[in-house]
Amino acid sequence: MSTTPARRLIMGALLLAAAAAPFGAAAQRSEAGIPDLTGFWSRNVGPEDITFEPVPGDKAVPLARMHVDSKDAEEIVADQHDNQILQPWARDIVKRNADSEIALVHIVEADDACWPSGTPQMLNVREPVQFIQTKDKVTILYQRDHQVRHIYLNQKHSANPKPSWFGESVGRYEDGALIVDTIAIKTHKMSVVDNYGTPHTDKLHVIERYRPINDKDGKRIEVTLRIEDPGTFTTPWRALAFYRPNREQRFAEVVCAENNRSFDEGSTFGAMPEEKSPPF
Repeated sequence: MSTTPARRLIMGALLLAAAAAPFGAAAQRSEAGIPDLTGFWSRNVGPEDITFEPVPGDKAVPLARMHVDSKDAEEIVADQHDNQILQPWARDIVKRNADSEIALVHIVEADDACWPSGTPQMLNVREPVQFIQTKDKVTILYQRDHQVRHIYLNQKHSANPKPSWFGESVGRYEDGALIVDTIAIKTHKMSVVDNYGTPHTDKLHVIERYRPINDKDGKRIEVTLRIEDPGTFTTPWRALAFYRPNREQRFAEVVCAENNRSFDEGSTFGAMPEEKSPPF
């Protein structure tokens, strides 16, 4: 079928407009002070250790990994539990976890057992994440076990929010960053703050600041966290985490809960959740 020159011009203009739309939308977000978080991101794409990093200049710092002189050092995820941010009862737990790891008895983490990692520990999961930004909500999708987190924009917290794994998150955009304020994070033996099994109480309050930046290695998202829990910590403290663009800009198909494994009865986090009878 032939087309007239005018028709060809119109079709070409439409194609150009469609191709430019994502860039135009990104520009509008940038001009409005709304960060562009599109794409697939990952905490690390190499073999580096993933943990929260200290904020330069802060005296109160997150727990750091202990470097053990052992041929099995890479497998030992033990913390330096003498950190002064810990209340005594919490220090006892993380010391017990460290001793277990050094003895090569691995402390099972929530994602090992197909449980939600929750806030803020989900930031330490390697697998990619995607941010879906809409007018009233930011949805964070995680490849790990297809977990989903909802951040409601420009709203106040509920008067009596029901505790959940990711808590109740409300957010806003400020100076080119996404600010997320989270409370009502479920207290459970598998709901921990970091890679070292650090527990928390129902007073846990987490504020995250997601800001896209560029450095010598390219694009990344800088996440600054503020952690407060007077039942667990002696003082509020801050930490840093970073996302890089994931190598593959897509999610892989992942199944966790149907991988029917089991853990020893006395393990820190217990057995994997399992359907005991058919739901239909």
